[in-house]
Amino acid sequence: MSIRLLMFVVCNLFLISLNGPALYAETEKAEVMEPITVNAARDVLELKKRPTSATVITRQDIEEKKYINVEDMLREELGLDVLQNGTLGSSTTIFMRGGGSSSTLVLIDGVQVNSNTLGSYNFAHIQSDNVERIEILRGPQSTLWGGDAVGGVINIVTRKGTGAPSHRFSFEGGSYATFKETFSTQGAFDEFDYAFTASRTDAEGFSSANERNGNTEKDGYNNNSFSLRTGLDFAEKRGRADFIGQYIDARIDFDSFVFGVGQVDGPPYTSQDSYYLAAPVSYKVLPFWQIRLNPNFAYDQVKSRNQPSGDSTIISRTSTLDLQNNFTLGDYYNVLVGGEYQVRAGENIANGMDRKLDNKSAYMQGIFDYEDTVVITAGFRHDVNDSFDDVTTYKFEAAYRFKQTGTRIRGAYGTGFRAPTINDLFFPGFSNPNLQPEENTSWEVGIDQTFLDGNITFSSVFFDARFENLIQFSLATFRPENVARATSRGLENTLTVRLPWDFEVSANYTWNQAFDTATRTQLRRRAEHKFHVNIHHWWRNRLHSLIGVTHKSKTLDGATGTDPYIVVRAAMDYTVNERWKLTVRGENLFDENYEEIPGFGTAGISGYAGFVYNF
Repeated sequence: MSIRLLMFVVCNLFLISLNGPALYAETEKAEVMEPITVNAARDVLELKKRPTSATVITRQDIEEKKYINVEDMLREELGLDVLQNGTLGSSTTIFMRGGGSSSTLVLIDGVQVNSNTLGSYNFAHIQSDNVERIEILRGPQSTLWGGDAVGGVINIVTRKGTGAPSHRFSFEGGSYATFKETFSTQGAFDEFDYAFTASRTDAEGFSSANERNGNTEKDGYNNNSFSLRTGLDFAEKRGRADFIGQYIDARIDFDSFVFGVGQVDGPPYTSQDSYYLAAPVSYKVLPFWQIRLNPNFAYDQVKSRNQPSGDSTIISRTSTLDLQNNFTLGDYYNVLVGGEYQVRAGENIANGMDRKLDNKSAYMQGIFDYEDTVVITAGFRHDVNDSFDDVTTYKFEAAYRFKQTGTRIRGAYGTGFRAPTINDLFFPGFSNPNLQPEENTSWEVGIDQTFLDGNITFSSVFFDARFENLIQFSLATFRPENVARATSRGLENTLTVRLPWDFEVSANYTWNQAFDTATRTQLRRRAEHKFHVNIHHWWRNRLHSLIGVTHKSKTLDGATGTDPYIVVRAAMDYTVNERWKLTVRGENLFDENYEEIPGFGTAGISGYAGFVYNF
């Protein structure tokens, strides 16, 4: 009954917002007009100038959509398949442009956080409270970031303190006994700035093993997250030093897997302790030369208890030292030169495995940027690893803008690689120390167009990626082998329309054919069609309303798969005054019964409400 009442309130608030413009035609939407740079591209070009496919989710997007976790923000984006095996906090992985879950490099403030044993990153516990923006670069990025960036890069950038010190407390509660409390403070004093956030999330959840199969045990979740960013400008702002730290302590109950039966209710649970540290320092040595040194460290410890196969503790540690030089050579030329030294360690205590991978690399990229018309980039990278052969990758990009029509054409051609994981190379009894990296060759061509003074924007990109030496587990040898090849090609389309009376419609559609080259069968867990649309409305800078619709086509997963589905949601906030804001959101409003992974449940119709207090 409480959920139905909350849905009633959601729908009525939305209807009220539709009638508002007729009475208040002077309403205007607040816009962020500052240029957006892309840290994941090493800050050499603004987002609007990049020749290859990139998306930036801004803080305004995060505030308006009101998702708790970063993973939910990513579900709506082009070229991404986000898959979660159950309730809030369950393991979540991402496939980008048909690549595997370990083919996307994930960064948090430039810290590489992929697991060294599995290769992928679990997005289940990273929350959006202190996130300033999320940068998504699609297509191979190995030229700048090396292995694991073969499919693309996702960089999560935390907030930087600005202005007079301010503080915020927020609360949200709702379905599945979910409660979230967040405190944040940020500000600046002369050359020093800071931003700190602490949050606690609790949920009784639902059965991760799908309830349609008779599973009823709730899988609970709790998460304590802390994020800190401090910075100091020095030498009359020619230099800057930052300290960035993030700590996550999470625990999730999950269900057991029984061969021949699938997921069933069970007692196991997993706890995860993660912390990510970075201390980048930058300095403008000369007017044309800026140097940046970034030492950083990532640590993850995952403990699984009371499993049928026994308890386990897995530890992943990544230490990186990156040196980057940016040279400005006249009005149109920039050169980026750098090097990286990285040690990746993985430990599985139950199996007695404790190994390291040592990697050294050098990279270079040249950029030609002519009067907001022509952009050309070319770069290469050479990686030297102690466990597999050296790898050299390269990439070329170009874009041309027709100023008279607002038309921009762009394209790219590049190579990438995915390094074997520590499990692939060293897991006792089931590894292959002779593995070589997976290889990728990819190209794309696209067009961006604006109409009616920017009130309508449209983009379309066709991409084609070929993967060779794919690492797959062989049933003949019971170890991973470089045996497979795959092709992934598709279209990525976006459309944004600003309508009268402060409405905006944004939509994106991804068509992706990802298949095994030899057998021509669809790769597992990749959807061929994915569509999302958001309808926004702003009323008198006080009430923001959003309706979102997501469609995903069927996927294959071995002998089974998932059916197509459509999910509808709504989110709203009302600004009472400069201190108080009320929030409400409804998820899966039509109670769609669907799966992202066969055998695992998803949330039904649910509602959440809360407030934000600024002081």
